Amino acid sequence: MNLELKKIDIWSCIKVSFILYGIFGLAIGIFYAILLTFLGGILSSFGGKDFGSLSGLFTGFLGIFMAFFLAIFYAVIGSIFTAIFAWFYNVFAKIAGGVKFEFEGEKTVLKGEESQASFKYE
Repeated sequence: MNLELKKIDIWSCIKVSFILYGIFGLAIGIFYAILLTFLGGILSSFGGKDFGSLSGLFTGFLGIFMAFFLAIFYAVIGSIFTAIFAWFYNVFAKIAGGVKFEFEGEKTVLKGEESQASFKYE
């Protein structure tokens, strides 16, 4: 069975990409938070008593801020670019045709009868 993807729903792409990019941004933000915490520890060992406590407070706050900031930033920017690319796909699919897929159903046995799986699509 051959099917052709002629149009992508932009809003559904935005919703899914916002969640996926948000999770990815949070993971990257946590990585940066850990990196900044280590950097703060190294800097506090070189500084005096006053610089050590200030450095730890600053890098800890900055690390937590970066985790949430990068999650939101990645989600928003990723969703915007996903919407743009989905829109481009829809424009070019009208001009050149969509991506074609070929599906094949498996033969299954149901109560002694052989039947072939079918796909429903709108």
